[in-house]
Amino acid sequence: MLIRVTGCGICGSDLHVASAVAPVGTVLGHEIAGVVEAFGEGDDGGFRVGDTVAVRPFAGCGSCAHCQRGRADHCDHFALLGMGRPGGFAELTTARVDELYRLPAAVTGLEQALVEPLAVAHRAVNRGDVQAGDRVVIIGGGPIGQAILAWVRHRGVEQVTVTDPMAARRELALRMGATGAVDPLGDELGMLELALTGADVVFECVGRPGMIGQAMDLAAVDGRVVVVGVCISDDTFFPFTGLRKELDVRYALYYERSDFTTTIDVLSNHGLALDGFVEGAVSLADLPGRFAELVAGADGGKVVLQPG
Repeated sequence: MLIRVTGCGICGSDLHVASAVAPVGTVLGHEIAGVVEAFGEGDDGGFRVGDTVAVRPFAGCGSCAHCQRGRADHCDHFALLGMGRPGGFAELTTARVDELYRLPAAVTGLEQALVEPLAVAHRAVNRGDVQAGDRVVIIGGGPIGQAILAWVRHRGVEQVTVTDPMAARRELALRMGATGAVDPLGDELGMLELALTGADVVFECVGRPGMIGQAMDLAAVDGRVVVVGVCISDDTFFPFTGLRKELDVRYALYYERSDFTTTIDVLSNHGLALDGFVEGAVSLADLPGRFAELVAGADGGKVVLQPG
């Protein structure tokens, strides 16, 4: 289907890909919302021209074992929008019918482009088996860390601390409901207190060498560590830390269909505290400049492209 893009979030993985592996001419962007513009050949899936949709940015063959169990992200024919296929940093893009999710009228404006990153965070929170009484630490206060914060608060977690060296991100975390925010580089006492207390669940949302080891240090005995950050460098950590505490170390990448549908349902009921989560919108003309600032390490909240 031909989709007119109404919003496409800038993801940390876009920044990694652009800096490391993207060939010249790659159209990035996979956090896509838009309007159905036209149909190709085949099943229309019940969609109509003019429907507002969120796009799950990949599909598989539909018949292999991975696809049959709802994990098309492991299919041999997996191709991600914004990588193997042109993405959403454009006025128009294409998507398969089984990649589309109709958005209810209650999901409006920039929130429409948040379905995909919030689904990533929902998957991570599920992988962490987060319960209301858990103590949670989130390493990294970027958009995915803040999205995880929104979900754990939605689950009733009362003790959640975000660590990030950027003051603006710590302040945003507190506005979004974190009970604590610590500078991991400048507050040694704060980090020591976190390690001594121990967290039931630690989310690693940075994706740099050393962060998995830090997450294990901050986890309590019998704790869970969920690795969400995309690290593309070799890393090492001290295995005895995990052995001594009998930790579960889990990884979260992409999502299942239920993560998308749950995210859309909760957004339509205004069930997530997202005040301040989106820093603002940027036009196609201004995208290169803002993208370069983000690659250089600019702080702040989520940035969403609005091509129109």
